[in-house]
Amino acid sequence: MVATGVFVTAAQGVVVTLRNTTVFVLPSAGSATQKLLRFEVLQGADGAAEAAEDEDDANKTKKKQATQPVPPANRITTVELFRPQGSELLALLLLVDERRLVHYELDLVAETLVLKASRSVPRSATCMTVGHLKLPSGETKYAVIVGQKTGEAVAMPFPDVDRDLKTLLGHTTSMVTHVAVNHDSSLLLTADRDEKLRVSRFPNAAIIESYCLGHAASLTKVACSAVTPDLVVSTSMDNTLKLWQMTTGKLLASETLLPGVEVSLEPLDEEASDDSGRQVAKSLINVSLAICPKTNIVAVLVNYQHVRFFEIVADEAHTLEEVEVSNEDVQSLLANEPCELLFTEDEVLAVSYKKNPFLQLFSISKESKRLSPVEAASAAFTDFRAAAASIELVDDEEKALDVLEDGLKKKKARTGEWNKKVPASIQCKKGTVATAFKRLPPGASALNLTTILVGTKSRSE
Repeated sequence: MVATGVFVTAAQGVVVTLRNTTVFVLPSAGSATQKLLRFEVLQGADGAAEAAEDEDDANKTKKKQATQPVPPANRITTVELFRPQGSELLALLLLVDERRLVHYELDLVAETLVLKASRSVPRSATCMTVGHLKLPSGETKYAVIVGQKTGEAVAMPFPDVDRDLKTLLGHTTSMVTHVAVNHDSSLLLTADRDEKLRVSRFPNAAIIESYCLGHAASLTKVACSAVTPDLVVSTSMDNTLKLWQMTTGKLLASETLLPGVEVSLEPLDEEASDDSGRQVAKSLINVSLAICPKTNIVAVLVNYQHVRFFEIVADEAHTLEEVEVSNEDVQSLLANEPCELLFTEDEVLAVSYKKNPFLQLFSISKESKRLSPVEAASAAFTDFRAAAASIELVDDEEKALDVLEDGLKKKKARTGEWNKKVPASIQCKKGTVATAFKRLPPGASALNLTTILVGTKSRSE
């Protein structure tokens, strides 16, 4: 979803929700931890140090950024939570102000949240995920992957996020709108503004496995299935949810997100009028998408007002079948402006809200077609709701949505200007073939694994 100051993420039997810069840790149904933990992030000396680093980077590119809207300080835009192999601690990663990555370490036993690292991310970051790779020794290495408005996806090793960034791939001039990895991190999926989903090998992202082509407008979200590992779903401003076979790029199924609604397929062109079709398309920017890791149920939340459930059916022909949850349950979920949703490892649907109850847990049954509230640690949730009620959210959502919408506008390429900047020796002219690019040696186009995850140098070295 477009950043609202409210986020939800989950791992290892806990659900973590953020409201502005306050972190709440709550138990999910399968957790042994039964108490509420509360922390403040991006505060005091830590926040000042992080901001100073950003200011130094900003000064270097002041001229370039002068025409761009400046986001509010300490505005969190993306959150990731995971437990590294062999660790009892959880890693909480925050993208802040679209230009800073902050790493915290969450210890559920000691009940602490400790700042571990903060670094700048060049250009404007739009999205983030975490990939991993198992080495022949059995050790697992991790990399934080960040998508950017410039069309690039960059990676940095974890936990040494302070090391140099490595560019994984580029989508030419198209903004990367979302990134994801499949169940074993062998494939990296990058969605972009220009209606396509690129499937690349990871970490050798220069090798393209496939393109998933079929959307008629900018993609907004992608989610990979754990039950059927070769399948992925995507949402788009064309008002559809599509199911793909990621290794071939084959379109398997397509469903309308908002039935009976007319959407302008090119709502963000410079000459577009401010009509209802454009407004509907704009609302489709604001999407939360999740797949249950055990039941293959797909949940889609659109602009706080609409929720749909589908099941990925893996018969002879893979398809999407709607799970028609009762209207009463749907209206209960949609009350109080739901912001984000996700499925936990134990099949629980967690939904964050702008207003009270702020966070709810549900179980969903395909057979009974019901959403049932999950009762987990009622005392902890009561304390959480009392604390959350005292936090006033920063109301800059409309501005953030306008900025993102502007970024999704399709710019007309000025080929004349581009050619002026390209050396004449490598410009392609009519009837000729550019010969300036020589054949690369074997392996030159592949990103070196050791370079990404192990061998990069610290920026301070």
